[in-house]
Amino acid sequence: MKNKIAALLLTSFVITGCSAPGGSVGDLAIGSDSAAIKAGRNRESAQLSRAELEQHRRQRTNVSEELALEREKRQDKRDQVNGAMGTAANAVGLIGGIAGTAALIKAWF
Repeated sequence: MKNKIAALLLTSFVITGCSAPGGSVGDLAIGSDSAAIKAGRNRESAQLSRAELEQHRRQRTNVSEELALEREKRQDKRDQVNGAMGTAANAVGLIGGIAGTAALIKAWF
């Protein structure tokens, strides 16, 4: 019984230590990554040239334009489908109206 209590107590200490903020290995890595990023910022190789900056801007603009074009294509396709469904619904209504009129004329004669 004492061994079970000791094992349970030890397990709870280990779990508590792992879940405490700042106590995990991941938290330690964040600090070293941050230091590496700060150290690399001022290197000449980390600086973008004006041409590279313009290229990045052009790429972002192109991506935005492509997304807008895809959105327009989807909207056009949806409009086509909705238009076809509306036409089909109108045709069914027209046929129903003709059938009703024919039944009414037949009932009169």
